[in-house]
Amino acid sequence: MLQQLSWKVGGQQGEGIESTGEIFSMAMNRLGYYLYGYRHFSSRIKGGHTNNKICVRPTQVRTIPDDLDILVAFDQETIDVNYKELTEKSIVLADAKFSPVVPEDCKAPMYIVPFTEIAAELGTSLMKNMVAIGASAALLNLDKAVFQGVVDEIFGKKGQEVVEKNMQAIQQGFDTMAEQLGDRLGEWEIAPADGKHRMFMIGNDAIAFGALAAGVRFMAAYPITPASEIMEYMIKKLPLFGGAVIQTEDEIAAATMAIGSNYGGVRAFTASAGPGLSLMMEAIGLSGMTEQPLVIVDTQRGGPSTGLPTKQEQSDLMQMIYG
Repeated sequence: MLQQLSWKVGGQQGEGIESTGEIFSMAMNRLGYYLYGYRHFSSRIKGGHTNNKICVRPTQVRTIPDDLDILVAFDQETIDVNYKELTEKSIVLADAKFSPVVPEDCKAPMYIVPFTEIAAELGTSLMKNMVAIGASAALLNLDKAVFQGVVDEIFGKKGQEVVEKNMQAIQQGFDTMAEQLGDRLGEWEIAPADGKHRMFMIGNDAIAFGALAAGVRFMAAYPITPASEIMEYMIKKLPLFGGAVIQTEDEIAAATMAIGSNYGGVRAFTASAGPGLSLMMEAIGLSGMTEQPLVIVDTQRGGPSTGLPTKQEQSDLMQMIYG
């Protein structure tokens, strides 16, 4: 049994890659596993390579390993970009739709599964990610029942038929993969977890939750990757505590509104990334000059200015310290 599983799903942005990783993570979380994940985006609304890498362990995990045990590929670019993380003990699960091939120096075997075809036969190709999750479950020899609660939670509002179709997609993905694996079924099984319920959240959720606990009752912000999720969390939760969120016209307004709220006695903050932080510089000067508190969450990109969207490094740090 594996003591640690490194799993990655990749494809084009807009194909449901993030939701695939989320559903897989939620299921593993409910079994009691510890998780640590990393999402890679392209700087566009749709299209461009994106992937979601998740490390799963029955004990605490605080980073992501370099190696990869399972790579789920919805396009050829996913294989080409990520195959060097694979070892002889790894495996590639690829959608038959794009006629996948592995580079000559790829160490891992590839199994081709008709994710899209199976999903289309069930009614819509959009469910190909659920087929892929079923195939992954077969590799791990997971009880498919663990996905029922997750599917109910995510798709329940759309009706029982949608829930049943998604569970059928998982089942067919499982069966198809199990048939291909033969004697190798369960080879990637991970050591059992303790089954305890633990909090499951991304870093931006944790920041927003911490702000709530610290007594924040007002947030002003302008959407920007990868900070928008902080504002989205606060939009859902802050009104429950008598607070409010304002989506401003730009980051300058967001910073000055946070300053004004603090001046008025309401604990407030804002969140942005390198480009937005650059725009906030004049307001930061105002905060310093008037000695008004101002909390800014900087979800770093390759910034400052326009940055290299969604890629993190320490460039913003100098701007934050000396701006």
